[in-house]
Amino acid sequence: MQISKPAEHIKHSQDSLLPAQELQDTKQLVNVLLLAWKSYCLYPERHAASIKALENLESAFSVFFSTHSDLRLSVKKDSLLCESETLHEVSSDTPSEDIVSLLYRDGIQWLEFRQGLRQEELTSFFNILNKYRELEEETEGDIVTGLIDGNLEHINIKAVDTFWQDVPLIDFSNINPSLPETEDSAKHIEPEKTEQQEGPRRNDISTRSIADPSISEELWEISPAEYEELQKMVLEEENWDNTEDIFDVLLVILGSQTDQYNFSSVLDFTLEEVAEAIEQDEYGLLLNLFQSLHQLLYRDASDEHDWVRLLIEGFFQDLSSSKIFDLITAKLMLLNDSDTEKIQALRQILLFLSPTGILSLGPILIQTRSSAVRKMILEAIEYLCLRDLEPLEKLLDSPEKELGESLLPVLSRLKKGRTNKIFFKMTEHPSAKVRREGIRVLLVRDPFFVQKLFSLIDDPHKEIRKDIFAGIAMQRSSVLENMLLKYIKENFDKKDTAHILACYEALGRCGSAAATPFLRRILLDQGWNWFKGYGKLIHREGAATALALLDTRAAKNILQTASKSKFKVVREAFDKAMAKIDASGEDSNG
Repeated sequence: MQISKPAEHIKHSQDSLLPAQELQDTKQLVNVLLLAWKSYCLYPERHAASIKALENLESAFSVFFSTHSDLRLSVKKDSLLCESETLHEVSSDTPSEDIVSLLYRDGIQWLEFRQGLRQEELTSFFNILNKYRELEEETEGDIVTGLIDGNLEHINIKAVDTFWQDVPLIDFSNINPSLPETEDSAKHIEPEKTEQQEGPRRNDISTRSIADPSISEELWEISPAEYEELQKMVLEEENWDNTEDIFDVLLVILGSQTDQYNFSSVLDFTLEEVAEAIEQDEYGLLLNLFQSLHQLLYRDASDEHDWVRLLIEGFFQDLSSSKIFDLITAKLMLLNDSDTEKIQALRQILLFLSPTGILSLGPILIQTRSSAVRKMILEAIEYLCLRDLEPLEKLLDSPEKELGESLLPVLSRLKKGRTNKIFFKMTEHPSAKVRREGIRVLLVRDPFFVQKLFSLIDDPHKEIRKDIFAGIAMQRSSVLENMLLKYIKENFDKKDTAHILACYEALGRCGSAAATPFLRRILLDQGWNWFKGYGKLIHREGAATALALLDTRAAKNILQTASKSKFKVVREAFDKAMAKIDASGEDSNG
């Protein structure tokens, strides 16, 4: 980055007008810049919306630079200009949120974007602005300093020093400057001097050294009012919160540190300050710190500085330790729905932590009474899962039904890949809601997963058994056919009527001609035996239903025979099966 000196004269015609096409292209680019800034203020740096906004902005600059040269924008108090053309005016409703107000506040007169601008530089540019945008009072030009330290090759600015013009002058008017008359000084005072002439004389004396023995100690005595004011100043100094200054100093040290041991020591000290900041609810300062450390994490990707990356990653890992998270948990438990600002700030802070923090966040879901806090925690967990799913897998091992159900909004939005493992784990969860959601997602992703879920045919929850039978009925499969045949043979006298019929119906929908001999024996053999084993009416009805659903020529012939059987139990089974098929609206062709 190049910083122009305040005294530098820039030849820039305010009377010139941009060509129509260039003006239009410039306005479009500035609109994209403003939209990207708004998006960046609303979402964390790694949020998809922030990343997309910066990608769009980089693309817009590329298009602009393909036909135009470098872009210089003049920053006024309430507007942004290019040449003499006004491109943007600050809204009177939210002036503090406008990027122009932010730049003007810190004395930036113009900024220039040059050809070759990269997304990384735009990210750093927004990070620096975002770091200082929440400050109510900024007199040291921190944005300017940040841009200088950021070393942005293709973004230049001109800035003026705004420090001294904002510093209030010290008022000594309340302190009596008169000196007691001494023998030495009396010799030099002439009676005929006027009052106007004595003023400068006094001022001249008052500038003498406090060590001058000719000056009486009475000069330094203060009145009771002055003493009270001094006490107020001392109290303010004692209560001064210096956390922000400490963080600033630590970041400066870390940014220039080349010794690995010292770097690690500073991070350890920083961790202690983080705990203090959490206790004092200074979430804005914490967020600025984490953002700055995050920038430092990717500042130098060379192999020789790998230890920097490892140490900073370890710092964020340590933030998820019980010591820090116990403090955060305590704060979260105290928040109500009305604590909007604190909830939003903590949400952004949580996104910087290690995914292992999910293990601590989960239990809060069922402990807090605030729906806003629950929603925020779910969003944080969902984001952290993008980096590592293992903590969420461990959380699902909890025997707490309510915890698993609380996580359903996150679980249902997980994408494919490793997440299948989580959904299979969900099918073993104590909560029926969690098990059913796992089954639903898995069968949508791949109907053949029902083979792995077959054991849930015996789930104690009726709706889950129905889901498994529905999954089996979705496909013709010799594997499922054999599994059902084996299940029916092993459980023919152990299940209730509805379950037995559901098994036969599923067999008819997923089976093939291979199941026909078995179904024929159940329906027609031992027609006289209607009270024992497979001879029971319920099994015969199930077999007739399965044959009708198989809809093969052999199956139709067996049903034809059953309809004319001399045994009442066989004919009755046939009639019941056909009535059920007709009621469902399916054509049995029997």
